[in-house]
Amino acid sequence: MLIRKLDRDAFVNAYNVDLQLLYPWEGVAESPFGAAWAVLAPGESTKPHAHQECETFFIAGGRGVMAIGEDRVEVEPGHVTFHRPFDNHVLTNTSEREELLFLTVWWEDRGRWSAGDGRPVAADAAQAAGPWAGVERVLVTAAPPTPNGDLHLGHLAGPYLGADFCTRALRLRGLDARFACGSDDNSIYVQSKGRELGWTAEEAADRFTAGIEETLAAAGINLAAFPRPNASPYHAGLVQELFRTLHERGELVEKEAPAPWCERCDAYLFESAIRGGCPHCGAGVVGNTCEDCGTVFDAADLVDPACTACGEAPGVRPVRRLFFPLSRWRDALTDYYRRVEMGPHLRSLCERVLADGAPDVAVTHPCDWGIPVPVAGYEDQRIYVWLEMAPRYLAYARHVNDATGSSGGWERWWKSPESRVVQFFGFDNSFYYGCLIPALLLAYDRDVRLPAAFVTNEFYRLDGLKFSTSRDHRILGRDLLAEAPRDAVRFHLAHTAPEREETNFTREEFRATVSRELAGAWEEWLAALGRRVEAAGGTVPSTGDWTPEQRRFYHRLESLLREAEDAYEPASFSPQRATRAMIELVREARRFASGERHWSQAEARGEERRTALALELLAARLLGLLAAPVMPEFADRLWRALGHEEGPRDGAWKQALEWLPSGQRVDLGGPRFPELAEYLARAEAGAGRAAA
Repeated sequence: MLIRKLDRDAFVNAYNVDLQLLYPWEGVAESPFGAAWAVLAPGESTKPHAHQECETFFIAGGRGVMAIGEDRVEVEPGHVTFHRPFDNHVLTNTSEREELLFLTVWWEDRGRWSAGDGRPVAADAAQAAGPWAGVERVLVTAAPPTPNGDLHLGHLAGPYLGADFCTRALRLRGLDARFACGSDDNSIYVQSKGRELGWTAEEAADRFTAGIEETLAAAGINLAAFPRPNASPYHAGLVQELFRTLHERGELVEKEAPAPWCERCDAYLFESAIRGGCPHCGAGVVGNTCEDCGTVFDAADLVDPACTACGEAPGVRPVRRLFFPLSRWRDALTDYYRRVEMGPHLRSLCERVLADGAPDVAVTHPCDWGIPVPVAGYEDQRIYVWLEMAPRYLAYARHVNDATGSSGGWERWWKSPESRVVQFFGFDNSFYYGCLIPALLLAYDRDVRLPAAFVTNEFYRLDGLKFSTSRDHRILGRDLLAEAPRDAVRFHLAHTAPEREETNFTREEFRATVSRELAGAWEEWLAALGRRVEAAGGTVPSTGDWTPEQRRFYHRLESLLREAEDAYEPASFSPQRATRAMIELVREARRFASGERHWSQAEARGEERRTALALELLAARLLGLLAAPVMPEFADRLWRALGHEEGPRDGAWKQALEWLPSGQRVDLGGPRFPELAEYLARAEAGAGRAAA
């Protein structure tokens, strides 16, 4: 008889569980499935995980709670659970003393998870929609720009254009998506910049915010609301309400801890007032957040610190402040990370923060700029701007309601099952958006529905170096937008967006890309298509007989539509991939047109010629739809040239491959990028003069 027994000496640890692998059984059997005994210690949980295999747990001893997605059920001996491919699942041992014993069996069934092209197959419509099932409206937000300067291309290529692209794409899908942002007036960096320029903090906030709003408008970013926090009827009240609520519940603790103090300036140092080396990676840092590794630390831990005002090395004094103990929310954050969509860089940082021991975060600081602390004994301190950030997004919801004439308060966007929130921010803000803000919101109201997706970006470089205002190594967004057509700028910043790694901008590459693609391939194809339509009578033909090549082209359009759709999804958001889908569509259409021109020599094959022309026009219509989130002006011009009364409207994605009506008048005679040729000519002439 062949038998294996539970053997603790054979245990290995994986997914935070002790496992004894049973198959494959060397020398006995190569099974089509894997199996293992699993022992989960008292009070512990398996690591939240998802994989392509089907899996079953057979509970043999102990008790616990099984969670799959947002569903939870108590389990005990005799219970059997089944996990579909890519179900995010976690098992928790709820006993304080007894181990939880179970047998796990897993196997791969590609028919259940792959449609043949790598796309998951859902068991039902609700699973297919995932966290977006039943969603009607989406609040899209971006980290507020700090009004201590205007926006450069790095800012635009990061959260601001990304959030605009996403919002427009969601609206094309038929969702009521609104993009809200605002200025970060109470940042201490605003006060520091004002002092440098001889302005008050209020003057700096007013002047720079006005410029920021002008740049956002010049970039074509469509905001439902852009409130100034200190002028908002909601912001300060919500901030102080959240602060008082947390203090009354004991979620804020008072501590006296050593803090940097400049003896020469007689000043408490934090944020913009102190610089030094990151204690984790050694990179140069201003404040207590490392832009390179994303780590947040106490300013007292900086390596070789110096006061940014006088350059002196600071001393240390004990300072009494209120702290938010983030570690109390470790389990809630762990549970949240199973559900929220985010990229691997952010996810690894969040898991590292929890694994290293989430810190206590000082939420009050001795200074005179910001919202006063509504607690007795702290009259000389202000609320930390990163605590202020949590209720800021609740205030945004109120402003969006005002702008759209909706009722329901901030809860309409943050508590309703019909709503979702998507947040865009740079990786250097990851700790705050991924860890601190979610915990603060949960501490304030456990019924808050935290963001469904985080979309982060890395740094965008200029000529290989970081954008730098102090070294004047930058290109302001308003300057490039004054030189080049807006759609061309939006296209190139999308095409080179710093999504998963740092990317680089050069004027030469910008001109080369828009010249090759937009002024070249795109304009040439659409102009040639216009001539073919005009030669055929100037109207859309009805389809006739189809050749195998024509069927393949239609299916290629379907494939490119899916690629773009995935690129615009918040969970897999990628402006880079969206622009590549557009470029590939034009290349495929030009290739198709080159082959189909031969039908003009076969008089008896008019049916095939009609089908070919109708397919090309369908491709042009699809190009306008795919481009609409990135280049709305181009999309509008193209759709009107194809005979539509207007450009792609809200909900248009549902009819993405709808044929142009036969007989509809088409006029593709004019350029789709009317100012681009002039810009490129000016740029070439300028480059020639510089070379001479």
